[in-house]
Amino acid sequence: MDTRDLGKFGEDLACEYLVKNGYKIIGRNYRINFGEIDIIAQKRWKFGDLFRKNPSASSGRAIHFIEVKSLSKQGKDFFPEQRVDYKKQNKYISLAEIWLSKNKFPQNYPCQIDIIAISINNEIPKVDFFENIVKDK
Repeated sequence: MDTRDLGKFGEDLACEYLVKNGYKIIGRNYRINFGEIDIIAQKRWKFGDLFRKNPSASSGRAIHFIEVKSLSKQGKDFFPEQRVDYKKQNKYISLAEIWLSKNKFPQNYPCQIDIIAISINNEIPKVDFFENIVKDK
């Protein structure tokens, strides 16, 4: 499997994981000149969320901007999520702000940046979900 096929496989698997865990996929592969957001999702509302006084990012209102990292073989000392460094996090913040603006959301709308790491060892994929990796967004 080449890197393009691996990336598409990882994103498809990530979307399946999110849907099974109560997320609605809003968009995929949002591209602008300087970057791409792999998946944009929102947690589905639950009945109890209607009674929260202060909806937060975890209440289902937040937009999740999700970077998917896939590796066909996980090294003993290296994991796919380690490929999202400080520079990549800052780029994702800018991409999220642009997406919010273009979709007419206020800039202070609750959102978070997440990573889904896909490791494929012995043809069995492992999915790890890291939520809210950038605490100041």
